[in-house]
Amino acid sequence: MDSSELLKLLDLNARPPSGAETLLSSALPTEASPSTESASPTALVVDEWGLRRGRDLIEESERLRNADLDQFAAADFFGIAFDPDPQLMPSCMDTRRQQFISQMLETPEYHALHADTQLDDTAASIAAAHFAEQFAKFKKENSKDKTVEGPDSAATATGAGDLAGEMATLRAVGKAVTEAGREVNELKESAAALGMGPGEPGSNNPTAIAELFKRVRRDPNVKKICDLAGRFRRVAQSKQRQKVSHGLDDVVGVEPGGDIGRLLPSELVKLMIPEFELDTLRRIVERQALCREHHSVEPVGKGPIICVVDESGSMSGVKAHTAKALALALAWIARRQRRWCGLVAFSGDSGERLLALPPGRWNEAALCDWLSEFIGSGSDLDLPIRELPRMYQEIGAPTGVTDIIFLTDARAHIPADVSDRFLAWKQVVKARVISLVIDNPPGDLALVSDEVHAVRSLNPGDDAVGRVLSL
Repeated sequence: MDSSELLKLLDLNARPPSGAETLLSSALPTEASPSTESASPTALVVDEWGLRRGRDLIEESERLRNADLDQFAAADFFGIAFDPDPQLMPSCMDTRRQQFISQMLETPEYHALHADTQLDDTAASIAAAHFAEQFAKFKKENSKDKTVEGPDSAATATGAGDLAGEMATLRAVGKAVTEAGREVNELKESAAALGMGPGEPGSNNPTAIAELFKRVRRDPNVKKICDLAGRFRRVAQSKQRQKVSHGLDDVVGVEPGGDIGRLLPSELVKLMIPEFELDTLRRIVERQALCREHHSVEPVGKGPIICVVDESGSMSGVKAHTAKALALALAWIARRQRRWCGLVAFSGDSGERLLALPPGRWNEAALCDWLSEFIGSGSDLDLPIRELPRMYQEIGAPTGVTDIIFLTDARAHIPADVSDRFLAWKQVVKARVISLVIDNPPGDLALVSDEVHAVRSLNPGDDAVGRVLSL
C-alpha cells in the first residue's frame, strides 16, 4: 500500500466538506477584492485531518451542535487543544474567533490545560466543546454591539479594537479554560481510578475512555467514588515510594515494563525496523515491552489482594463511597505489584458481589457495575468469614502470600467453629488480615485479624489508612 492509497483509505484526500468550496474560493485573491488574499475559513493552520475531525465532532457532540458553529470553528477549537504547537493563520474570515483563539494562546491557564489535552483525542474533544460553548455565548452577547463582516473590520470588531472588547474576550476565554480544565481533570481521575490511566493497557483507546467517562458522569455515586479514589491513590503512591527496595544486583528474568534502560536487545532492534516501530512504542507506553528483571534476593511469590467492603445498610452514603474508593486504590497497588485483586461486596446472608481484577486489562464495565451497586441489607456478620475460602478459589489468582482487607462498621459476632476454620484456612494460604472498623469496636473480628484499626472515618491522611496503602 503506497501513500496515496493510505490517504484514500483514511479519506484524507477527499473533496472539501459541503460549503467549503464557497468559503475557500471567497478567500482566494482576486483583482476585485485584493484585501481578502490572506483570509482563511479557519483561525489556525489546520490540515485535512483536522477539518475532518471538526466535521466528526459536530456529528458526535450535541454540545457542539447546540453552539451552532460550522466545521471550521470545530476544527479550530479541537486543534488548539489537540495540536502540540497550534499556529495562527495571518487572517481569518471570522475575526471574533481569531481574536478569541489568539487571546487563549496567550494565557498561562491555557498552557497548563494544553499539557493534559495535547495528542489526547478524548480530552481535546471535551476541551473543544467547552471552548465552542463559551465562544458561542460570547459571540451572541456581543453581536448587538458590533458586527464583523470580513477581514477589513478586524480593527473595529468587538473584542479586537477596544479595551472593553478585549476584557470581554479575556473573560470568555478564562471561563472556557476553567470549565474545560475541570472536566478534563475529572476525565483523568476517572480513567486512572478505573484502570485506564496513562501507561495502562487500553489508555490509547479514546473511544473506550470516552464511553467510560460518559458512564461515570451519568452515575453520581461512581463519580464521587472516582473523585475520592484519586486522593487515596496519591497517598498510595507516596507510601509505595517510601518502601525500601533491594539493589539491582542480579538479572533474574524478563518482565513486561516500559523502562527504556532495561529493554531487551530484541526490543531495541524492533525500534529500528519501520514495520515494528509503532507497535514497539505502543508496548513501551503501555508497559508491556520485554525488560530485564533485576533482584538482589530470591523473590517471594505473592497471591492476590482481597478487599472486602461491608455493604450493610449502615454503610450507605459516605462510608460506602470512601470504602470503595479505598478499594480502588488497593486495586491500583495490586496492579503495580503485578498481583491479582479481588473486590468483595458483602452483606451477611443477604447477598454478595465478587469481582476479580487480573493485573492486565481490567473489565471497566464490570468494575463500574461493582461500584454503582449497593446491597443495603445486613445481619450479625456482615463479613464473609465463612465464604472467603470459596471466594478465594473463584478469584482464580495464583497462590502465594495473600493480603485481605476488611472495611466495615459492624461489631462482628463470629461463632467459635467459624473462627477456627477461618484461622486454619488463613494459615494454609499464608494470608494476612488487616481490618479497619469504622466508628465501632471490632468485636470478634479482632480474633481473626492480624491487625485491627478502629477509625472514626476512612480519611486518606489517617495512619491506619496509610498502613493499608503501604502493602
